[in-house]
This record gives sequence, C-alpha cells and structure tokens, in this order.
Amino acid sequence: MQTKTNHQVYAGFFVRLAAYIIDWLIVGIALLAVRIPIWFSSVAYPGNLLVRDFIFKYSIADIVTYLLTVTYFVLLTYYTGRTLGKRLLQLRVISEEDRPMTFFEVVYRETVGKFLSGVILGVGYLMIGIDRKKRGIHDLLADTNVIYFHEKNEPVQTPIVYKPVQRTVIYPENEKRYYQNATKPMQNRQEPPEYRQEPLEYRQAPPPVPKPQEPSSQDSEM
Repeated sequence: MQTKTNHQVYAGFFVRLAAYIIDWLIVGIALLAVRIPIWFSSVAYPGNLLVRDFIFKYSIADIVTYLLTVTYFVLLTYYTGRTLGKRLLQLRVISEEDRPMTFFEVVYRETVGKFLSGVILGVGYLMIGIDRKKRGIHDLLADTNVIYFHEKNEPVQTPIVYKPVQRTVIYPENEKRYYQNATKPMQNRQEPPEYRQEPLEYRQAPPPVPKPQEPSSQDSEM
C-alpha cells in the first residue's frame, strides 16, 4: 500500500521488505569472502579465537560480519540515500525535516533503530503497514521517511548551427569566362569578376549638320 502526501509517495511495507531481502542477498554473497575462510579455520582449529565466544554469545567472526553489514547500510544510505535494493525498487530514505541526513542519524537508524524495531517479533517493522507515513520505529527515532524516488531523464536538444552558404551569381556576359576558369588548376584560377553597374552618362547631342545648298539657275547662267 502506498500513501501520497505533499507530492511524496511513501513506500509501503511489502516494497520495503522486498528491498530489504535484496540487500541481504547482496550482503550475504559478499560476506562469503569472509565466512568461508572462517569456516575452514573453525574446521581445522575448532577452539580458535575467531569462533570462540568473545562477548556474551558472539564471537569475533560474528562481530566482524555484523560490522561489515552495518557498514554497507550506513555508507550507502548516508552518501546516496538508498541501498542497492532500494535503488532497484526506486526507493529513497529522506529526512523528515527536508534536509540532508547527518552521519550520526544514519548510524543511529541502522543500528539502534533497527535493533529496537526487531526486538519484539518485529513489531517495529510491522508498524510500517499501519502508520500514515509508512514509518517503522527506526524511522520514528531518526525522523526519516522512505519514499519513491524517480529520476527523470530529459532529452537535451542539440543546438543547430547554420553555416552561411556562399552563393555565386553568374551573369550572362561572364558565364563563359567563369566556366573556363573552373576548368583550370586551383593555383591558376582567378576570382570571377564582380558585377558592377556603371553609372549612366548623359551627353548632349551634337548640332545638326547643315545641308549644302544647290546652285540656282542664275548662278549657272553666269
């Protein structure tokens, strides 16, 4: 079950249980690198210091595996806000006060808080199913919430750069010269002549030439 408040969707009991199971599988596989040598040492030397009771009923091997497990949960929750199991199910641990969690809060939540949640038949974990904000005892003690966190991948448009295109205009009087220049080697080419408009010249028309007069009849008789 999910609850949505103030644009935040709180994660319910079953999805958090699934994330917790995934984390324990990951931690269990990683701890095989420690448990297998310890098992071989206990077979070869049954009374060695690693498997002997050190504090109450806990041996040094138990303390080392517990510290490694807590380190996994603390570091991932502090630096990224979620473990690998929560990342797969898109969950995240946030502070109730809408601020980054301190390292002490994370350690307190993952150690003392989870210990108290599982003391009496896991009642502290079962509270997640009935609480309005889906919080267990460890969330209440550390003032944290577990919400759905979806990363948005927005496409980034590549800017389009338009390059200026040089256009060559060929006039009829320069067309033959332009194509002759294009067939020459690059080093022998000449730039095509630019088109220039000559200013018009206004000239005064010359005076009319007088026509020669024909001789009259009187001049011919003389």
